[in-house]
Amino acid sequence: MKRLFAGLLIGCLVSPVWAEEADITLEEFLQRLEKIEPWTREKMEAFLGVKLTKAIPGDRTVYKAYDQFVYAKNLIFREVRLEIDGTTKETNMFSLWLDNQSSCFTWEQIKKSYPGGDAVIGSPGAGTTYYKEMPWGVWEFRFDSGRNYRCVTDVGITTNAWIRKQK
Repeated sequence: MKRLFAGLLIGCLVSPVWAEEADITLEEFLQRLEKIEPWTREKMEAFLGVKLTKAIPGDRTVYKAYDQFVYAKNLIFREVRLEIDGTTKETNMFSLWLDNQSSCFTWEQIKKSYPGGDAVIGSPGAGTTYYKEMPWGVWEFRFDSGRNYRCVTDVGITTNAWIRKQK
């Protein structure tokens, strides 16, 4: 009985808070993600309800998860990538790749939700990225051939810790 209770308790603590909300929007999901900053591996695993495995150890440790992660009726990710500085243990960046079965989140929708950003057009075939500066770093919404350039293919965060290191 104790094991059952412990298993249920752990499941509740690790399960994402919004897992039962079928109508959560991308914007609501991202707002909730912002609230758990600073983004540690443990916080990301609890928030996303996934186990991140160490893919690339070293000065910049990368953790990843691949699957179909359903967070709402039309909000589905296929990959999560988290990069942490090997020395300071601060999060440098992370990305969430949308699954092709996810809804199409358009340029206009992102620009409306995050006004005042900048667009950067990549090399041919690389698509376009919409950047929005925030107090903790930068949101990056990428549009590339993975979803016919009309829809966000992945959403990323680059933290101030990483930005400071690059200067």
